[in-house]
Amino acid sequence: MATVHFRQSSPVWQGAGTAAWNMVVGDRDNFWGFSARPFQANDTVVLEKVSANSDNNLNQSTDIVITMIPGVGGGGLVRLAAGAVSP
Repeated sequence: MATVHFRQSSPVWQGAGTAAWNMVVGDRDNFWGFSARPFQANDTVVLEKVSANSDNNLNQSTDIVITMIPGVGGGGLVRLAAGAVSP
C-alpha cells in the first residue's frame, strides 16, 4: 500500500506578476506533486512552471514559478504545497 506525505509552506506574500520560489523538497525515488493556491479571497494564482533540481550529492529541490493575479490590493498571500507518494 502506498504512503502519502504532505508538506506545505506558511502563506507567503506575492505582489502582482510572476515570481519564482524554491522548495527544498523532493527525491528521485517517489512521485512528487506541487501546487500553489491563493490564501485570500478574490485572488488567482497561476502555476506557470515546476522544475526539479539535483546537485552532485543528489540533494533535491524544486523551483516553482507562479503568477499572481490579484483581486484587490496589488497582491496577496499564496500557499505552496508538496505531496509525495511512495510505495
